[in-house]
Parts: sequence; structure tokens; C-alpha cells
Amino acid sequence: MKLSDLTDREIWLSFKEGDDRAVSYIYSEYFPVLYRYGLKFSVDISLVEDTIQDLFADLIKNRETLGDTDNILFYLLKSFRRKLLRKMNKENRYDLTGEMTDDYPFEVVWSVDHELIIEEESDHRSSLLLKALEELTPRQKEAVYLRFTKELDYTVISEIMSISVEACRNLISKAISNMRKWINKKN
Repeated sequence: MKLSDLTDREIWLSFKEGDDRAVSYIYSEYFPVLYRYGLKFSVDISLVEDTIQDLFADLIKNRETLGDTDNILFYLLKSFRRKLLRKMNKENRYDLTGEMTDDYPFEVVWSVDHELIIEEESDHRSSLLLKALEELTPRQKEAVYLRFTKELDYTVISEIMSISVEACRNLISKAISNMRKWINKKN
């Protein structure tokens, strides 16, 4: 049976049991996602790639003691984010004590698909929306990116960002509210 036909839970169990095919599958399937996500925090390609390599090395080394998951993407995003922010903090690039600060980078270049959809409604509104997105704090940008670009639910986003579900909902709600206010001011 092909690994792609299995559920995330089954693939993860295979990985934990030492199946090298599962390791290869998880790496090839999720490396591009982690890489693009990492570049939202840092343009240092080496840092992002090294962090992904370290993450997978740690996962392989500790696979027998890892917890179970039915969502590999969630598990990897949360682990990768934590590892990357710690490395950035260790290198004194940002003060990320407690990871509850907005003092970290998170830059999103919104995809052509999103721009085209918005552009169909109105070039003016599209331009305003993109400018409003740039006015958000890095933490708000990250939450909006995970919610609307990666289409993750609030529970998953809250785990990835190490905040409560309520704080996650409030963060996204405040981001949307700030964008509306900014757009209304410009209209």
C-alpha cells in the first residue's frame, strides 16, 4: 500500500516504528511547507534549512518517545516554529522571551491566487486590502496567514502559536477589525 493512501495517524505510527519509507514520505511531503513557512520569519535560507534539518534529526532520534498525532502538518509546524524562534532568539536576532511578543518578523507575500480573486472584485479594494495587511503586527500577520492562507482552524493555530484558542480568535478578530478600520479610513 502507498503511504499517500494512509491517514496521518497511520503514517505517523509507521514513522515512530522506524519505517524509513514513512520518514522519506513525511520529509518530502512537508519540507516545502516548512521551508515556505520558515521564510516568513527569516530570509536567512541557511537558518531555515538548518532548522528543518535539525527538526527532522530530532524527530528521527526521538521517534520512539514522540507523542501520537492525527495531523502531521500541525505537529511539524508547531515544532518547527518553536525551534526556529528559539534559534533566532539564541542568535540575539530578536527578543522572543516567552514567545508572547510581537518582536519577531513574519512577512507574507500574498499569493497571486489571492490577489486575482480580490482583483476581480475591485482593483482598488485589492490594493487597499494588501496595504491593510501590511499594517498588521507580525503576530497578526502570522495568525491571518495560518487561518486564511493555510486554512487551519483556531485550535491548530493556537497550538502552533502557543496561545489559547480564545486569544487566537481575539488576535484574528482584532487583525480583521484593524484592517477594516484602515480600509474605511482610506475610502
